[in-house]
Amino acid sequence: MHATLINHNTNERKDVKVGFSWTEFFWGFWPALFRADWKWLIIILLVDVGLGVFSWGGGSLFFNLIFAFFYNKFYTNDLLNSGFEPADDASYNALLAKGYIAPGRKFTTTNYTSDPQLDQLDKLKDLLDQGAITQEEYDIKKRQILGL
Repeated sequence: MHATLINHNTNERKDVKVGFSWTEFFWGFWPALFRADWKWLIIILLVDVGLGVFSWGGGSLFFNLIFAFFYNKFYTNDLLNSGFEPADDASYNALLAKGYIAPGRKFTTTNYTSDPQLDQLDKLKDLLDQGAITQEEYDIKKRQILGL
């Protein structure tokens, strides 16, 4: 599973993997190097070398196995904290489903919802606020959307 993130300030897009990091498991610090993820590159490299030297590589293998469960989440959260946002609803929902973001987390430029009924109600409310429909029309359509 993957998600697309966008930084609206720099117009930079990044595709991120969601879930277990097979690349980190097999290649250790190399994925962080290719992603220019300097913080995690240094951490992984230091732990790999530190554990590998004293355990003939066994400690490094064990660390990479455990860390592979968390690396993609750490990398994605670092991007989200540096100004990136989910590019679309599918990306938002993928991040939400795997626990990368909290339910209801707001982003600066886009407000994502995971419920199509809420999207329809928001659009309907906007029409009411603009005066395009009457309160009676709004109430009727709202009941239809909610199945009441």
